[in-house]
Amino acid sequence: MLTEKFTYVVVSIEESKDNEEITVDELQSSLVVHEQKFKRVNRDGEQALKVESSRGRGRGTYRGRGRGRGRQSFTRDTVECFKCHDLGHFQYECPKWNKETNYAELDDEEELLLMALVEENDAKRNDAWFLDSGCSNHMCGNKGMFLNMVEGHKHFVKCGNNSRMSVAGKGSVRLVFNGTTFLVQDVYYVPELRNNLLSVGQLQEKDLTILIKKGTCKIYHPNKGLIAETSMSANRMFILFNKTSSITTSVEECLHTSSELTYLWHQRYGHLNHKGFKTLQTKKMVRGLPQLEASSVTYAHCFISKQHRNPIPKKSEWRASKVSELIHADIWGPIEPVSSSGKRYLLCFIDDYSRKGWVYFLLEKSEALECFKTFKKLVEKEAEESIKCLRTDRGGEFNSINFNLVCKKEGIKRQLTTSYTSHQNGVAERKNRTVMNMVCCMLSAKRVPKLFWAEAAKWSFYLLNRCPTHVVKKITPQEAWSGVKPSVQHLRVWGCIAHVHIPDAKRGKLDDKRFPCIMLGLSDESKGYRLFDPNTGRVVVSKDVIFEEEKSWDWGPNYKEQIDAYFVWSNDDLSSDESEGSHRVEIDGDNDDDNNDNEEMSPHENVTQGRERRAPVWMEDYVSGDQLSEEEEAETYMVQDDLGDDSIMFEEVVKHDKWREAMDCDIKSIEKNQTWELSDLLAGAKTIGVKWIFKTNLNEKGEVNKYKARLVAKG
Repeated sequence: MLTEKFTYVVVSIEESKDNEEITVDELQSSLVVHEQKFKRVNRDGEQALKVESSRGRGRGTYRGRGRGRGRQSFTRDTVECFKCHDLGHFQYECPKWNKETNYAELDDEEELLLMALVEENDAKRNDAWFLDSGCSNHMCGNKGMFLNMVEGHKHFVKCGNNSRMSVAGKGSVRLVFNGTTFLVQDVYYVPELRNNLLSVGQLQEKDLTILIKKGTCKIYHPNKGLIAETSMSANRMFILFNKTSSITTSVEECLHTSSELTYLWHQRYGHLNHKGFKTLQTKKMVRGLPQLEASSVTYAHCFISKQHRNPIPKKSEWRASKVSELIHADIWGPIEPVSSSGKRYLLCFIDDYSRKGWVYFLLEKSEALECFKTFKKLVEKEAEESIKCLRTDRGGEFNSINFNLVCKKEGIKRQLTTSYTSHQNGVAERKNRTVMNMVCCMLSAKRVPKLFWAEAAKWSFYLLNRCPTHVVKKITPQEAWSGVKPSVQHLRVWGCIAHVHIPDAKRGKLDDKRFPCIMLGLSDESKGYRLFDPNTGRVVVSKDVIFEEEKSWDWGPNYKEQIDAYFVWSNDDLSSDESEGSHRVEIDGDNDDDNNDNEEMSPHENVTQGRERRAPVWMEDYVSGDQLSEEEEAETYMVQDDLGDDSIMFEEVVKHDKWREAMDCDIKSIEKNQTWELSDLLAGAKTIGVKWIFKTNLNEKGEVNKYKARLVAKG
């Protein structure tokens, strides 16, 4: 029976707890705690009364330390300790302070500290885990909760009451808090332990943050954020309840390790990447997905089917520190229509340090070597620095034997792009694209015929050398190259009308003093403007010019076809390496928008996709025979002789004099032209074989006209 002094305790328990859920053990434990408090209060009150009575004024056995008569010696026999309640010493002198201090003793068997052992509570709850700051390690008393365990550990757990419990093993336990699955490692299996404990210190070693504030404990992960949260219980404990029993785990998952389970779900999700799984888990976007560990293994079938090109770097890792240290070069073309000077290609050189550009115009790509020699002499004289390195693509014009010999002789290092990676020469590629965009705009704005594209491109390079760039800060490329700030007062609108002054020596007194021209740019040799006279078709250089920049020339019907023609250009290197078709741009004559930098794809129905093959210049006089029918083509290649067709063996040919004469004629031609030079075979070199090719030429009547034999190399 409870006495009356427990009445307020019973009332507080009924008001604070649910009577239907509270167990008998919890109720008993709460009452025992209150009973111990009553006993301690009674002892404290009795001791206080003793001390007060002994310290009163007047005569007595002990008068304390106050002044008065009858002073007697002090004795410790009647002093009671507030710690152990024994007589003979004070609380701070109590010998039980050190004996009952909880600490971790490490001896040969490595005893571990356990602070939160509750002996009063006999209930065993496998789903409850207590957060304990005094526990040295995670501990669990249920062997069935371990996923894996290593037995044979010789450890002991020392409790606060000096009792010991043995550690039977060490393993991993899977816990589910707030719908998230966690794999807790290094958990000790203590068979005698009634409650499961989570060590706060061990959690912090895993970079977890534990925040206890206003009766709530929160656990944060450095990457996932808040992963667990619990409120303080009635007995001032923080308990996390494991929800493993509510989640159905298939037998198939239990038979797999963590890496096998990750690979299994990787296949189930159609080979989803690990970043996608992490998003699903952290944001709880699906249900039933187990906790998967990130794997660094790349599966073969994934990169076979999903491998992509490496990203293009946004910025170059290295840049030239002075002029002429690195030169970018590229050829753009062929361009249609052919320029007024008969050029079809554009060759540009760009200095990496200053980003200044130079342009040359070519009829054929084979002229690139001579242009490079001219450019090299020019820049080395201007900058007084030799070219150190040349960066180009792998086009045949830059990778020929003669080009490599020149670079090797001059000590110029070569940098070539890899196959199908034109962006590695992006400085030159982008420069060409920018120039061609400017050319299209200038031709369209002033209604200039397309054959003047070379003049517009040259003027574009001149302007770009005086424009700001992202790489060269606060100065223009021209100033970075020469060290002199350029002037732009002489700039005029390209393609505008210019009135050129006629000298007195070339006109009469009553003749006009000027004649109209078209502004094309500046002269390279003279200090004057480069102008085109539409009436005579000649280029004039003059400094005495008056411009009407807002007006454009009326070219008339003679140039209408060239003005409205399609302006076509393509990059052979891109076409051959990346199978990119030629770009056909239609310049709308009625559109005067100068800010339009993009090409408009022509809606013309005859636009063809893919690279357009062009026959060499030396084959212009040849007829390909593409227009012949199958019967006519068969008759053309039919051979009418005794030996049948041309696919004959050498052993058969040498038996006939007509073929022997053809072979002798070809040998004499080879010796006369000095086509080959006989020499000894170098050590380790491989020979290239030769073979005879025989052909019978027929006249228009189908009769044999000539027997031809050619000695050619194999390959």
